[in-house]
Amino acid sequence: MMASIWGVFATGAQDSLAQARDVLRDHAALRQRVRQALASREPRQAPLSLGTRRAAVLVPLVSAPDGGALLLTKRTDTVEQHKGQISFPGGGVKEGEALLDAALRETYEEIGVRPADVDVLGRLDDQETSVSGFLVTPFVGEIPYPSRLRLSPGEVGAILQVPLRVLLEPSNFRTEVRERGGRTDTLYFYAVGSEVVWGATARIIARFLEIVFGVPPRGAGEAT
Repeated sequence: MMASIWGVFATGAQDSLAQARDVLRDHAALRQRVRQALASREPRQAPLSLGTRRAAVLVPLVSAPDGGALLLTKRTDTVEQHKGQISFPGGGVKEGEALLDAALRETYEEIGVRPADVDVLGRLDDQETSVSGFLVTPFVGEIPYPSRLRLSPGEVGAILQVPLRVLLEPSNFRTEVRERGGRTDTLYFYAVGSEVVWGATARIIARFLEIVFGVPPRGAGEAT
């Protein structure tokens, strides 16, 4: 299984097997790669359409002993939006609030990571959530590992620490094509243990992996 991870990684990023392994396990190299990849491009900023609200999320990167990982939250069944779903910490932007400030504020409120403890590495493309009506702006930030997290009991039921190598494994990724309102949408799904990550969160992950590692969203067995 590991061979397929490195094979896709090396093909997309035109790196050797050794370089790919080093990037995921070398904390400083991974941080630098993410920062440079995000700084080298202009993120897509979508216009705010009628009836859509702005939201911002943090994509928390941690340097775990076994390699880089992302932190995701599992929402409780009592939140207003996205009950029980896997997401990144974040939420609605208050009037007059900067997007990054909103992402950092919501992260502190939801999982207890102080804004001062986040090393912001860059911004990703805006993503729309057609069901809940949000235009989501994601920011990638590294947080200390380990961190003592404090979960908001009304919003966050659990934290998932997902290694990047798991997300890069093609067998953990699939797509579905659905018709809705006369429009064809391709949905992304990541299998993370017993959980499934989908929707805007999955699109954010896929874009992050493509920008940073050159790996397009492609599942096992899909044509290259």
